[in-house]
Amino acid sequence: MKVVLPKLKNQLLAMLMLLLAIQANAQTSRKADVVRLRDESKLEVYIQEVDDQVVKYKKISDPEGPLFSLKKSDIASIRYGNGEEETFEATLEVQNYYSPTKPAPAARPQEPGPARKVTSGPVKPSVQFAEDVRNSSPDHLRSMYTYYKTRSKTGMVMGIAGTSVGVIVAAIGTGIVASAIDDNGNYKSYQDELRARKGAYMMLGGFAGAVTFGTVGFVKGGKNGAKASRIRRELIRRGEPLTISIRPSFSPSQRAGSLTLAVNF
Repeated sequence: MKVVLPKLKNQLLAMLMLLLAIQANAQTSRKADVVRLRDESKLEVYIQEVDDQVVKYKKISDPEGPLFSLKKSDIASIRYGNGEEETFEATLEVQNYYSPTKPAPAARPQEPGPARKVTSGPVKPSVQFAEDVRNSSPDHLRSMYTYYKTRSKTGMVMGIAGTSVGVIVAAIGTGIVASAIDDNGNYKSYQDELRARKGAYMMLGGFAGAVTFGTVGFVKGGKNGAKASRIRRELIRRGEPLTISIRPSFSPSQRAGSLTLAVNF
């Protein structure tokens, strides 16, 4: 008598493995869906759901992974794995295009008063200054004149002093460089070369300081002087009294005398 139970068991096990393999192949044999975007790029995915606004899908490389979504407005067409194809029309998304606009607030009635000059933009500083001069009282104009006249003198002193000091420093640097070089244009020693470098730095610094401080000082002096002259012309136009005084002075160190003409409002 033959025993066939082990052979039958092996056959059943082989059939079971075959069924599992067939089922696994059926699950993974789904063809990918091809999504063509409006920028002509393509995506091969597994589409899970199609809503009114978005298309949800999963990646081929991770079918059990997270769910992604695409806007329908970005999709031109979809070719499904079963061969069907669906196209999407382009839509223009304009938010609140037809939303009603708020009515403009009613203008508040202005109280009666002196007419104001209407300007179509920012007022220039020169125009504003001229307006302030015309509307200021004589006492205020006198204080303004003193203020701008003092600033003008300060600026001129700064320009003259800055230019003078810068030129002097540059001249000293030039002398140092010249003294460190022999008749053939070579340095006399290594110490003379180092000294010539310092002299060159003094030359550059002197010229830069003269240009910078001189320009700033003279510009400030000129602008403030022009404002003082504008105020003086306004006082003269109004007929404000002028006080002319002559002040003699003598300098013992220089053994020289001078006369100063002062005009006061």
